[in-house]
Amino acid sequence: MSMFNSFFKRHVNKKDGSPSKDPVCGMRPTDTITSVFQGVTYKFCSDHCKEQFDADPNQYT
Repeated sequence: MSMFNSFFKRHVNKKDGSPSKDPVCGMRPTDTITSVFQGVTYKFCSDHCKEQFDADPNQYT
């Protein structure tokens, strides 16, 4: 597991269990740009980060 992934897994939204950081860049995501992967909703700060994630979600999870 990469250092980023271990950091990312510690930052989850306590209300619904979804990550509270953009998985691509680590910034604070918006509630409007989302993608679902393996039953988990991921939120993104921009369309660019969502496109990066959608191209290869395993790289960021």
